[in-house]
Amino acid sequence: MTKKLFIACAGAGKTTRIVKESIELTDEGKKVLVITYTRSNQNELYKKFDELGGQRRDLFIVKGWYSFILEDVVRPYQRCIFTTRIDGINLNSSNPHKRGRMNIPGRKEKIGAKYNEKHFLTSQNRAHTEFISKLGCRIVKEDNIAISERISSIYSRVYLDETQDFAGWDFDLIKLIAKSKELEIHAVGDFRQTIYHTSSKPKAPSDSQQKLDAYRKMGFIPSALNECWRSIQPICEFADTVHKGEGYSKTVSKVEAPDIGIHTGIYFVSNKDVSKYVNQHTPLILRHSANSGKELDIYENVMTFGDSKGQTVDHVLIHPTDRFLKFLKGQVGAFADKQTSQNKLYVAITRARYSVAFIVNDKHFDDVLWQPAN
Repeated sequence: MTKKLFIACAGAGKTTRIVKESIELTDEGKKVLVITYTRSNQNELYKKFDELGGQRRDLFIVKGWYSFILEDVVRPYQRCIFTTRIDGINLNSSNPHKRGRMNIPGRKEKIGAKYNEKHFLTSQNRAHTEFISKLGCRIVKEDNIAISERISSIYSRVYLDETQDFAGWDFDLIKLIAKSKELEIHAVGDFRQTIYHTSSKPKAPSDSQQKLDAYRKMGFIPSALNECWRSIQPICEFADTVHKGEGYSKTVSKVEAPDIGIHTGIYFVSNKDVSKYVNQHTPLILRHSANSGKELDIYENVMTFGDSKGQTVDHVLIHPTDRFLKFLKGQVGAFADKQTSQNKLYVAITRARYSVAFIVNDKHFDDVLWQPAN
């Protein structure tokens, strides 16, 4: 099997797994490429490689997705579309061809039979990240490149880390790369943690099920990484309920039972008791954005759900959104058509080793409220 899809739970130790396997391969003189989405994860991979005793840094290559496309797909063959060397990438947080709701004139993909530089590039000749996967696909098609053979001639194995963050045109490009029968590709990710996308409004596949289906159609064989090395079992079980009925394997905690006296479990904290809870347990406080839960600004240890991704702490205190509260109250369809919100709750819960608490101001929780120590 040259194409594998590992569906991980939060805290599954996927970075450690990738690096351990990479060390085995590089020790044999084989070159490995790890493609990941965030810069912090790129740094973590190199750090873990050194921690685990990796010797062949020259054979362990880590690249961001955009850098990989630019360096391994676009630049070597770009002259079939654009003759001037593309200088770099321009990170987009939204569609660069829109001003408000209006389309900017002159930004169509083609003008007549010719590709339009203004669609793919900035005036400084840098590739828009919003369309760089699309540009890669166009170049492969126009130049009739066997891109999968080129990649397999350089690397023995490619890891697609944080694969849940890929979407739309990324999958068209992955499909072209996955054509090689020799190249090993291991896609690793937790689709319940999809809170970013590589483009602002991607075409299909864009949601988790579409992405899983796309990998299967490309011939990837799925398997579960469902052992959690971060959270105790009650937190694992609670986190699993966020995506109940969606086909994910039950998460099994591999964490040793904590010492007696450690604060563990799931809690609901009244607004009036937040300061006491924070003083007693010093949790990481999580909220939707800097504009929500403004009363929490007085505390130092406050982050947004998105920024907390990748964090591990003993205790978490969550300022819930309305949809979170609906879920906590057992309302069916609390996250209907709002998968990002659902995933942010999963991310928030799974930052904790021992306890998760929610700030509530609702009579529904009166009988289960946390009581401060006397």
